[in-house]
Formats: sequence, structure tokens, C-alpha cells
Amino acid sequence: MRRRRMKHVTQTPCSRSRHARWLWLLILAAGASSGCPEREQGVSEAEDRWNVLLITLDTTRRERLGCYGCPRATSPNLDALAAEGYRFDNAIAQAAVTPVSHASILTGLNPPGHGARVLYAERGYRVSDSVPTMATLLAERGWHTAAYLSSFTVAELFGLDRGFAVYDSGCRDTRADQIRSDSHGVFGWDMTVNQRRSDATTDQAIAWLEQKANRPFAMWVHYWDPHDTTELPPPEYLARFRPTGPTKEDRLSATYDAELAFVDANLGRLLEFLRTSGLYDRTLIVVVADHGEGLVSGLAHHGWWRHRLLYQEQIRVPLIVRVPGSPEGGVIGATVRTIDILPTVLDYLGVTGTGEFDGASLRGLIAGRSEAPRLAYADALNGYDLTAGMVRVRPHDRILHSVSDQDWKLIYRPDQPAGSELYDLRQDPHELNNLYAPSHPQVERLLAELRRVSGFVDDARLFGGGSGQADVIKRLGSLGYAGVSETGTNGPPP
Repeated sequence: MRRRRMKHVTQTPCSRSRHARWLWLLILAAGASSGCPEREQGVSEAEDRWNVLLITLDTTRRERLGCYGCPRATSPNLDALAAEGYRFDNAIAQAAVTPVSHASILTGLNPPGHGARVLYAERGYRVSDSVPTMATLLAERGWHTAAYLSSFTVAELFGLDRGFAVYDSGCRDTRADQIRSDSHGVFGWDMTVNQRRSDATTDQAIAWLEQKANRPFAMWVHYWDPHDTTELPPPEYLARFRPTGPTKEDRLSATYDAELAFVDANLGRLLEFLRTSGLYDRTLIVVVADHGEGLVSGLAHHGWWRHRLLYQEQIRVPLIVRVPGSPEGGVIGATVRTIDILPTVLDYLGVTGTGEFDGASLRGLIAGRSEAPRLAYADALNGYDLTAGMVRVRPHDRILHSVSDQDWKLIYRPDQPAGSELYDLRQDPHELNNLYAPSHPQVERLLAELRRVSGFVDDARLFGGGSGQADVIKRLGSLGYAGVSETGTNGPPP
């Protein structure tokens, strides 16, 4: 496949000639008039509609992908997609917990707006039934919807299934049997049964597409593999990525890259099916991670191997958008948010009358138009999450709220404000030099924005007063969400 010329796009007007700029805008307008009409019900003829493919990559560090600078061949298919699409260099997720982040992706709302605030508690872990999602909005307008996913953490429990005619979470047990007790009466989740590799998920997605090839569809595909080592990729992938040192971290890091490469190969299979079936050129494709991962336990990465925190390695995620008919790819450096994905999809499809979102369409940035800077919000309410055992060893990370723009980032701890953090991302992109002081002008500015967005949570009773279903907690704990390592510090998973 011929790789298209890449172009860097910023918030200032692009440097293309006036003639080329107007030509590109005319192409977009033509796409809107044919595949993406600007009316609420879309077009009257189904065959004139664009399809939508949303691919979410679980636990994926952007720096471990080739298109984001990784020298290892972890992502050739994704790199090729980025070369002909638009790669966003500063995309921020709204949470570093799988169901909460996915809720923001699917609703276009910050966590306070959609209601899924924690991974699990008695309450506050589900998307509100009154909140529209990508699937509900498109299904009621005639798109055929399906989700093929890869783990329990995006299962129906979290309310992410509304609007999908087909919702396959990757759990092979029935919902009633996902929790089982052993001979000692201890409940748990069998991870080998209730998650699956990306090859199995891709097989199911392609099988569904074979049946829907002539009908407009909106599909969500979720790949889970890099999250843990319970289900390893084939041996040939492990052989390609040898550890660079003798430690357990070195071995797990190599396995992580092998899992990414296996996901990429299956993502490539899915894209190739779209091409050979004639669907590719009528499909709007979005690829995004729900969150990143520490992957290093040393101080340079804040002493944290996993996620749940709000540092850049956890919430700055890969985001690639491929627009049918786009004449060239681009790299967009402006700060964007994962809540911008749903408004972007609806904008390109010409779907209106859907209500308000916290996010905004990326279409203007893709077209090279200048826009006001966007502020990115994220939160981590670990202290209210019954699966967040990490607060025992990191009590200062109990409640975290963050807001950032292109230059500055505030991580605010409302229950212990003196421990908050302020970073100048231009000079300190790895967030090692904390400049926080209550009187700092950037603290005052960003804290005002946090108050506007978040309405700080300070009442545990909103989450059920600290009680919940022990079987669900045990199930999530088996994923690594609920516990810490045996040494009492956060190293790589056991």
C-alpha cells in the first residue's frame, strides 16, 4: 500500500497554498453532501452512509507504538493507518481506568457527566441510563451496531452495552456464571474464560461484517492483550521481542511489546477485510487507547508500573482518525480529549440534534483551522473505588483531579491540597519538577477550571458508603485492579 505524504497540522492555519486549502475544503464538503449530510436523520438511502469503526486499545502506552516514536516493530499496521490518517500527538484520556475511560469515549462526556466514576462500588460504576451513547444515537438513526470486545472490564455490568444490537464482551461464561466459588467458598473470576486474545475478537468482528457488508454499520472493537500475561500471543511473537536485561521487569516489558505486535497484526487483519470487501473507503476509522501504563517502577515514572494515576504516561494516549476521501495524512499537535471522539464521528456523519457534549468535533483541526486551546480534564476517585487496593501503599493518590492545556498541567488533591502538583509541560514533559504553590497564577487559573468541570466529590455515600458486592470485587481483583504486589510496593504484576 502506498504511504501518503504526512503533513504536520497545528492550531494555526496550515501552510498549504490557498488553492490547495480550498480544494481540501471542497472535498470535505462533497463528502458531507454525499456520505455525511448535515441533517438529523442522515441520508434516506442506507448505501450512501459512511460506516464507523471504533477500535480501542487497552493499556497501551503511546511511546511503545512506531508511529509515536518506538524503534521496535510493534505496530506496522497501525503506523500505516496513521500515515494515511490523522495522528493526534497530545490526546488526553479522561480516566486511567478501563470502564470509566470507555464511558467518556462512548458518550463524549467527562466522568461527572456520564456517571461512571469508579471501576466498582455499590453505586457510581455505571453509565447513567439517561445518557446517550455512540451506539444509541446511531442505532436510532439506522446504523447497525455491534461491539466485539475482549474482557470483563467492558462488560454489560458497566452500562456500556446500550444501543448495541450485538454486544459480545469476550466472556465465555454466561453473565450468571462469570463468578464461581471454589472448594473453599471463595469467589473469583476465571481470567482464561472471561477474557480473550485479539485474534478471537477479530474473528468474531469479521464474521459479523461478512453478514453486514451491504448495510451501514457502527462497530466497536476492543483489544485487551497488553493488560496482562494470562493469555499470551503465539510463540513467534514472543520470540521477536527478547528481554533487554535479566530482571522481571525486562521480561514483562518484552512480553508487553509482543502483545502489542499481536494486537497490531489482528488490527491489520480487520483493516484488510474492510479493503478486500470494498468497505474501507466508506468507513470512518478511529483508533484510541483507553489509558496508558507506567511500565517502569522507578522514580522516573513516578514509581508506578500500572495505571489509575493521572500522569502523562497513564492518560496521554494514542489517537488516530482516518477520514474517507482525505487527500493526505497529518500530525496534529494541539491538545485534544477522548471526549472529542463522539462529536467528531457525529459531525462527519452529518448527525445533528443529539444534545450537548463536553467534547467538541476535531473536524476543524483536521481541516487545518485555527481554534482556541482545549482544556483536558481527568479524574481518579481511587478512594471511593472498592477495587483500588493501591491506596494502601499510595494514600496520597486517593482522590485525583487533573486539568491540562498545551503548556500547563495541574493534578489536584482536594482532600490534601498541599500535596497537589503543577507541571510546566513545555520544560518538564515527564512531570518531575513540581511547581505547585497555592498562589501560583497557573494554579489559580487551572483550579478555577477544575471547579467548573468537576464539582469535587467528597461524600463516600454517593458510592454506597463503602459497601459492595464482594464477588464482583474479587473478580476485578483477579485483573490486578484490587491488589498490590506482595512486597507492598507497586512493581510489575506477579
